[in-house]
Amino acid sequence: MSTRILGLGHFLPPEIDIGGARRPIAVDPVGPSTLAVEATRGALAQAQLSAADVDFIVFATMTPDANFPGAGCFFQDQMGCGTVGALDVRAQCAGFIFALSIAEQFVGAGAYERVLVAGAEVHSAGLDYSEGGIQVARLYGDGAGVALIGNAAGSGALRATAIHTDGRRHREFWCEYPSSRQHPTRMTLEDFRAGKHFLTLDVDKVRRFGEELLPAVIHEALAKAQVKVTGIDRFIIGHVLPDVAETVGRQLGVEKARVNVPAERYGHLTAAALPVALSEEVARGSLASGATVCLAACGAGFAWGAAVITL
Repeated sequence: MSTRILGLGHFLPPEIDIGGARRPIAVDPVGPSTLAVEATRGALAQAQLSAADVDFIVFATMTPDANFPGAGCFFQDQMGCGTVGALDVRAQCAGFIFALSIAEQFVGAGAYERVLVAGAEVHSAGLDYSEGGIQVARLYGDGAGVALIGNAAGSGALRATAIHTDGRRHREFWCEYPSSRQHPTRMTLEDFRAGKHFLTLDVDKVRRFGEELLPAVIHEALAKAQVKVTGIDRFIIGHVLPDVAETVGRQLGVEKARVNVPAERYGHLTAAALPVALSEEVARGSLASGATVCLAACGAGFAWGAAVITL
């Protein structure tokens, strides 16, 4: 018996044009929890289980349905999972790796038998579509991906995870408002008019950060899993700038066919990027049982991480 992925699922809303780029956009008034419900149907069907078989929920998102409670609570209610615990993870672009690591610990320790890990985002409702903001807005999309984690017989396993955060650099990629640090109100009318509720990023610093630390954390996870670069069938690399993920693949000495860059196809989905891409590959048969995958992502926080999984 090993801790492994029992089922995968993903959901992407219809694509629309954003600044000349086709992006999956949730045009209906829904939060990430609703997109995750759609994705979970596929994961449960693949695992031949139902919502009643889920013991715990770990929900990764940077665009929660509401300020509080967490998106996991909205998701749990829509799924009809009774009163199982639901935990939100706020590690932004690396959120799915952090959530996966948490789920692995719970299952490995015997606290829960099956943990549903969701990565879901609705960025479109919080982007600046003005002339000054469209170049950032076109980088993002909406979507959800989920993985059901549990102990099962077979060759598959969650082999290793590595996660890090450097909070000293948070101002280089963040969304400042509304903020509980601002008194007496979380956001003034002047703040709103100045667009301080939109995300901002220092492109050059975010680029260098990815190119420096993604290869390092990938090698860290591979070392923990005792796997060489040549032993990985697919690298799935999440970054807000697609060319950074491509550069990381070259730095690793990996041919382009073995590198999946989610942001190239549907924009950056942050916490949803890795599970959506993994689920898509399994669904179309390009990754079969026994394949070994390395997931890696970095972004706001700064947070970054990698995981090695054998399907």
